[in-house]
Amino acid sequence: MRKKVMWILAAAVAATVMASGPAWAEGIKVAVIDVNKVLNESEAGKAARKKMEGRFEELKKKIDEVNAEARKMKEDLDKQKILLGKEKLMEKEEALKAKVSELRELTQKAEKEMQNRQGELTRDVLKIVEGQVDKIVEEEKIDLVLERGAGVIHFNPSMDITDKVLALVNKEKPGGN
Repeated sequence: MRKKVMWILAAAVAATVMASGPAWAEGIKVAVIDVNKVLNESEAGKAARKKMEGRFEELKKKIDEVNAEARKMKEDLDKQKILLGKEKLMEKEEALKAKVSELRELTQKAEKEMQNRQGELTRDVLKIVEGQVDKIVEEEKIDLVLERGAGVIHFNPSMDITDKVLALVNKEKPGGN
């Protein structure tokens, strides 16, 4: 949805610039930024990714442990099926179902937590990026900044402010400069 809106907005701006003639278009200063590059290559982005990976490993370890327990319970049940009485067999099957349910719930909670954490950490880094973009826009008197991934097909490399923003983001201290 956001990409579609950005695409429509970019097309509308381009159409307006083209329709209004060369005199007006010469007065507008446009820049392009690759936000994904800044997120992936900045120190803040790398730190956020490292936090995510650390938490992912913790959650994965828990899930793997419960999965191993469920697998062992299933193997034991299969081995003992013939020897167990009907009541004991039902009891073990119920315990296995409970363990599988626990595993499913744990996996869903972990996925949701990772999505939430990723959103939070990305928002935090994007706030820093936005602040640095604002500084460059003000310093260089830029009228319009387009996101490279939002439908920009071609641009003059001199319009790209990605590396400038990346350098400023890397200088930014967490919590503000």
